[in-house]
Amino acid sequence: MAEDTQQPESGEQDDQTPSLPENRVDVEDAGTLKKKVTVTVPRERIDAKLDEVFGELHQSVQVPGFRVGHAPRRLLEKRFGNEVGEDVRNALVGESVGGAIEQAELKTLGEPDIDLDAIELPEEGDMSFSFEVEVAPEFELPELEGIPVEKPVMEVTDERIDEQLEQMRQSQASYEAAEAPAEKGDAVTVDAVISGEGVEELKRDDLELRVAAGQVEGIPLLELPDKMEGKAAGDTVELTAKVPESHPNEDWQGKEVNIALTVKQVRKRSLPEVDDAFAQSIGFDTAGELRDYIASGMESRLQDEVQRHMRNQVCEYLLENTDFELPEGVAKRHSARVLQRRYVDLLYRGVPREQVDENMAQLQAEADKQAESDLKLSFILSKVAEQEGVEVDEAEINAHIAQMAASYGRRPERLRQELESEGNLEQVAVTIKEEKALDKLLDEAKVTEVSEEELRKRQEESSEQDQDTDDKKPAGKKAAKKSAGKDTSEKADEAAEGKKAKKTASGGAKKAAKKTSQKSSKKSTGKSDKKDDEKPDDKG
Repeated sequence: MAEDTQQPESGEQDDQTPSLPENRVDVEDAGTLKKKVTVTVPRERIDAKLDEVFGELHQSVQVPGFRVGHAPRRLLEKRFGNEVGEDVRNALVGESVGGAIEQAELKTLGEPDIDLDAIELPEEGDMSFSFEVEVAPEFELPELEGIPVEKPVMEVTDERIDEQLEQMRQSQASYEAAEAPAEKGDAVTVDAVISGEGVEELKRDDLELRVAAGQVEGIPLLELPDKMEGKAAGDTVELTAKVPESHPNEDWQGKEVNIALTVKQVRKRSLPEVDDAFAQSIGFDTAGELRDYIASGMESRLQDEVQRHMRNQVCEYLLENTDFELPEGVAKRHSARVLQRRYVDLLYRGVPREQVDENMAQLQAEADKQAESDLKLSFILSKVAEQEGVEVDEAEINAHIAQMAASYGRRPERLRQELESEGNLEQVAVTIKEEKALDKLLDEAKVTEVSEEELRKRQEESSEQDQDTDDKKPAGKKAAKKSAGKDTSEKADEAAEGKKAKKTASGGAKKAAKKTSQKSSKKSTGKSDKKDDEKPDDKG
């Protein structure tokens, strides 16, 4: 009696189905971290699938002159042969691809791109087809014990409390139509015309933008605040921008375009005074009570800043001491992950919505450059998490989302729905896992406390040295430095000087990140009883 053989490419077989020969899988190199997989499907499997499909047709299709279930197979083949052939081919390919990858033990990145129309189902003999897949890199982790880390000593100060109050002020800005020219921070309604060589002209009317870094049709406009400042209704602003390589419109990718913005209306921004009325509008009796509340919660926030700063130092160490190549073009295709990572980080930290929009535009312009180092870091932290046995459960995800929601005065369940619908929920889980992996490394790190003054001084010196030495670094090291080192210094700068976040945003692909950031409500102290629908309207 023949021994039953498990068929990984088609799953478990029915007890009454005879064992079929396995597909033959051949793998060869096709480039940097790219494999060419050739699958040969034996004739027996093809015939079995044809019998299965024609059998189903035999029991369900009415053929003129015959009762259902009594038409000869040859008539079914003549009448439905082409359609059945395509269905069988598609089914066999679909069954075979996953099994072939599993059989070859390949850790793939994304889905293989297969041209079904180029695959023919032969009338005789086996069926063969090939596809290429990108595979995850293999590398050795550096020494993980005793990583040198500096821990800044931070204290609650009046300056930090003032900065928190200013962010709350910014989140409650109101806008009123005015005849005066636009100033930075104001809002404008514009008609846009996008044109360029090889780009079909596109017009968009009544767009609402802030006089700040922003985007139009997924194109980041970093010069918008300088160009728009001083313009009034009827004026036109001409901008030139490069479309990101990761732009969803492939015809636009990498091209330089001209964007003409004609101002139709200027709306001046008005910020409330931090007085008792302001405090009462967000659930406090007096401005003094609001200030005390901020101070009482700031210790926890500073601890988060310190932890974030220390994690970033570990990230920089990992990037600088782990060397491997990425598949050609993979960074471009994974630029959206850069946006997702940064967006989730900003959302978790409760950065005001307007600032998120500005950061997203800045990051959008640099996402292609940063994607490679961010993707490398993702692979490294994934391996660290696996080695350290780090897991994330549903309770941790919900707690993380609840903290995000509290920062924005949102309901956790609604924010979770938005994250899930826009493809960012998975990134929340990834973020938690990476943070837990980093914290495990911090437990074994060599930590030295340093004052904020000393840290600022050292960062200024390091920044000057970087300008002289960065160009001499290998491309991989330079990218790592930009991704981790720059992020580290910026976040430490925020902690030391109470500055706002810069050039960090994470979120979904451009559309998802923009959509979610527009929905995000104003920053709250967690005591506000305002409803989601009462968030200030700002479509810019």
